[in-house]
Amino acid sequence: MASLGPPDPSDPSDRLPLALAEELVLLCTDPDSGTLRVSRNGFQRAVAAAVLAELLLTGGITVEGRRITAFRPVGACDEVTAEVLARLERAPKGRRPGLDAALRRVPRAPAVRSFRERLVASGHLTAERRRILLLVPYRAWPPVRATVAAEIAERITASLSRKGSASGYGSDAARWGASPAAERDLQLAGMLWAARLDRRLFPGRIHSELRKSFRAVAREQPIAQALHRVVGSDNAGGG
Repeated sequence: MASLGPPDPSDPSDRLPLALAEELVLLCTDPDSGTLRVSRNGFQRAVAAAVLAELLLTGGITVEGRRITAFRPVGACDEVTAEVLARLERAPKGRRPGLDAALRRVPRAPAVRSFRERLVASGHLTAERRRILLLVPYRAWPPVRATVAAEIAERITASLSRKGSASGYGSDAARWGASPAAERDLQLAGMLWAARLDRRLFPGRIHSELRKSFRAVAREQPIAQALHRVVGSDNAGGG
C-alpha cells in the first residue's frame, strides 16, 4: 500500500521537484546548526530573485532587458509567487515594473519563512528551537539529509562544467543542448554570484575558476543582473 505520509527525502523515487527558492534555502543552510551560512541580506534577495527566475523558466513572465514585458497567470503553488503574479495583474497594462523594482517588492523575511515552511511540510527540513550555551534561544532549520546542500552544489558544478566544455560560457542554453534541469542549475549559479553568496559556499583558491564561471553565466541572465544591482545598492545604503 502506498504511504499516505509526506514524501521521504531520503528516497530518490519519492522526491518531488523543488522550486529554485527551496533549493537555495537548502544550499545555504548549515547542516549542523540549521542556520544560514551566508549573509542574510544577500540570501533573502536571492530567494526573491529565485521566485522571479522560476516564473521566467516556467513561462509565467517574459523579460526583455531590465523589464517584465508580459506575464501569464500560471497556477502558483506557493503564496509568495501568487502575490508576485497578483501584483503584476494589478499593474496597468503597459506599465509592468522593472526587474529591480519587482525584486524589491518581494517581502524578504516572509518569503524565506514561507519556503522554509514548505520544506518542513515536504520533509526536507525540520523546525527546531535550540539554545546557545543553554541560554540564548534561536530557531534552527536543519535539513533531514545532511548531504543535501553538498549534492545541490555538486549538481550545479557539473552543469557548469558541461556548459563550459560544450560551448563556452558566452552562449545560451539552446546552443549547447542544456536540459531544463541544467538551465535551472545555471540560474542558481548566476544568483549565487549576483547575491555575493558564492565565496561562502565555494571558498578559496581551489574554487576560483568555478566562481568565474558563476559570474560568466550571471552576465547572460537578466534576473541575476537585477539581483546584482539590488544587492549592490543595499550594501551601499547599509542594507
